[in-house]
Amino acid sequence: MAQFDVYANPSKTQRGEIPWMVDIQSDILDKLPTRLVIPLALRAHMPAAMPRSLCPIIGWNGSTLVALPHLAAPFRVKDLGPVQGSLRPQANDFVAALDAVISGI
Repeated sequence: MAQFDVYANPSKTQRGEIPWMVDIQSDILDKLPTRLVIPLALRAHMPAAMPRSLCPIIGWNGSTLVALPHLAAPFRVKDLGPVQGSLRPQANDFVAALDAVISGI
């Protein structure tokens, strides 16, 4: 597990709209039993007026996704399943979105 790794959404009821989650937790905290994740929703299921500074658009695995940092939540490591890939190249987008959630910038 590493920061910005991507996992399939373990919630079968939400997977149709939010198929992926990205781990945003610092690797320094890798001994904890949970990881903080941001849901990644399919853009087609999201309102067009989502603020880009808060909800960046991410291309991954052939899909256009919208990050939802205001819905970040901890998940147990054992519930996340195998790593599906990494969004480390988009790290700045996730950090800026979290700044928007926390400080409004």
